[in-house]
Amino acid sequence: MKYMEIKDLIEAELKNYSFNQMIPSERYLALKFECSRETVRKAYEQLRAEDKIYKRQNVGWFVSNKKIQYYPTSVDNFSSYMQAQGFQARTELISAQQIDQFNRSDLFSEESRQLGFIEIIRLRYADDVPVLLEYNYLPIMLFPNVLNYDVITSVQEVVKNSFHYDYTSSQLKIKNTGVSHFESQYLGIPLSQTATYIERISKSDDLVIEYDIEIWSQDKIEMTLDIQV
Repeated sequence: MKYMEIKDLIEAELKNYSFNQMIPSERYLALKFECSRETVRKAYEQLRAEDKIYKRQNVGWFVSNKKIQYYPTSVDNFSSYMQAQGFQARTELISAQQIDQFNRSDLFSEESRQLGFIEIIRLRYADDVPVLLEYNYLPIMLFPNVLNYDVITSVQEVVKNSFHYDYTSSQLKIKNTGVSHFESQYLGIPLSQTATYIERISKSDDLVIEYDIEIWSQDKIEMTLDIQV
């Protein structure tokens, strides 16, 4: 059987599964349809291209949920905009540590670079599915003892409410990117699959207060931008 025929058969069976439910393995379907695993894999890849299923590395294939609407101009934190869209949000702290520098330390003042930075890495979940790996970098000069606060839920809220800096502007860079072994492990996506990379430089007036990188599973989000003319 050709892979498009297999794809149509699999698609017809997806209605029997719930969102985020695991579907049969490539090996199982190859036996069921008396074809090669490569044929099943091509069928699955076609269904993934149509946003009907997604793959978690070393786990298996799952039925896609609805897309997360990502609004680049939004100032809401992760939990707020997940809940507003009907998702259950959860955050896991991967690491939080002091570092001397990182690849964009040059964004900050010389004094900030001398004192170092706090690096916070968090894994974000929507309906218990990992969707976002986020790296935040804060200058120690502006945010001493920041790790004494609840940075797991929202770095932004800590910056605003505990250190009294307002986010007045942000510069974003958005592109597709490959993932590292580290990112593949936590997001559960294959190394062969690209992710959505969002770099954000946040300022309070003219002062750079935060730098962060978001690595999103590409098949979990859609970019939405409202433009008024």
